[in-house]
Amino acid sequence: MQENLQNFNYEVFVSKTMLDMLLYSDDPWDSSFYQLIILSESLSNRELKRIVPKLKERNAVIFRKYVCEPINKEKGVLEELGIDQWIPREIGTDALRELISEYTTSMNEAVKVKKSTETLAELTMEFTKNQKKCFSKLYDAEGAIVSREELCESIWNDEPTRSNLAQLSVLTKSLRQKLMRKGFASDIIETVWGKGYHLNKEFYKVYYDSFQ
Repeated sequence: MQENLQNFNYEVFVSKTMLDMLLYSDDPWDSSFYQLIILSESLSNRELKRIVPKLKERNAVIFRKYVCEPINKEKGVLEELGIDQWIPREIGTDALRELISEYTTSMNEAVKVKKSTETLAELTMEFTKNQKKCFSKLYDAEGAIVSREELCESIWNDEPTRSNLAQLSVLTKSLRQKLMRKGFASDIIETVWGKGYHLNKEFYKVYYDSFQ
């Protein structure tokens, strides 16, 4: 399955450490960065009942692998927790591709049509100083691409350096994650390789305020 996902150009991250953090830590890893989480068939139902609610707090799409399809009663109990789809361990490539497309697209569309009760100022309240500068530049571009060099100049008021360009990558990633925690899709800030970044135009269907 991992090879199939990589053939679809998905980045695949497999980690028991993250599982342990979900099970035993009060400060678990940030799952909002991932489009889809597939839970192994080796996890017990007891572990699922502890893990799934934590993942659902981050609006994760969750698939559960199985060897033998569970009985309806068992499946019903676990689906109530928020498992989106059950998939056999030996699922075919085509079927897996279509399921991923169906669920991730549905999640993104649901986010895109959401109506916010927050003002733009409230949305950005938790942003750091540099995150606000970055977001302001992207927002003012109204969906147009802003080059990495422009962003660096706007944030640091200086000619871009290798150090600033590297910091910009980290900055945009953390900014994207904060927006995702607010319920936006992972493509709310899109990277256009070789050109720069832009704010997804769907953002403007939710927020019409002027950025202060």
